[in-house]
Amino acid sequence: MKRRLTVTAPNKFCWEEVNLLPPGPAEVLVRTRLSAVSVASELSVMRDGPFPARLGYQTLGVLEAVGAAVELEAGQRVFTALGHASAGIHRAGKVIPVPDHIPDRQALAVLLGEETHKGVRKVAPQPQERVLVAGAGLLGLLSVFNLTRRGIEKVTVLEPDAERRELALAFGAASACASGHLPHDAYDLGLECSASPAGFVELLSHLKPGGRCCVLSDGNWGALTLPPAFHTRELSVVASSDGEDYATYAGWLWEHADPVLERLFAETITPDDLPATFARLRQPPRPVSVVVDWTA
Repeated sequence: MKRRLTVTAPNKFCWEEVNLLPPGPAEVLVRTRLSAVSVASELSVMRDGPFPARLGYQTLGVLEAVGAAVELEAGQRVFTALGHASAGIHRAGKVIPVPDHIPDRQALAVLLGEETHKGVRKVAPQPQERVLVAGAGLLGLLSVFNLTRRGIEKVTVLEPDAERRELALAFGAASACASGHLPHDAYDLGLECSASPAGFVELLSHLKPGGRCCVLSDGNWGALTLPPAFHTRELSVVASSDGEDYATYAGWLWEHADPVLERLFAETITPDDLPATFARLRQPPRPVSVVVDWTA
């Protein structure tokens, strides 16, 4: 018997017991080792539904069984979007094999790494341009990682929390500042990763005339609204959500493996801790992420 966490009404949880059939010819059965919490987006599902809903989408697991037509072998580690469940059936083409030299927690960065990189691609930063990232949570830190490992050096992070500012510097940002410490009209482009309406307004206020911005955050703590600077400076704002090619991004990530990625997932809990942890996360301060260890 397998189980997965379901939210049935606002902030109401249940463990759903699931009987899994053996995988079909092109399917695999994945047993979960770790699942990671994306705090803002999962809290928004808990709050707004639709209900019932399954939580989570960053999972590192092991192939427990494979279908007859699958070339992967049982015992192989894989990344999946299973979420907070002890096991699940996937089409073989939907799992991403993880090389032996990549630690589990670095592999957890695949999904949001590609989704933030897609947003970076939409605004196409050039090497000489100055980039401002609002928020140093999962999305913001992975944006910094993607930018700096691809040759964009002039990256500043706008973040109120001092520990997260230090983390942004460790990820490669040239500087990290709290609100009110940056010049206006100084940045060519911005990445909204704060999930904060106030953070979004401040981000736009620091862009040059004609600047461009990509909104990566979802599960925002309120509606994002366009301030007067959007019109007076003739800014461009686009949004980015799901990634386009997770397997290609994973190949790049394996080549740029870095222990700093493990600092995204510093807090570890057990599956039974999940409901109480989500209740705690509804109020700040919040960790960048939380990892659920299913192996105990």
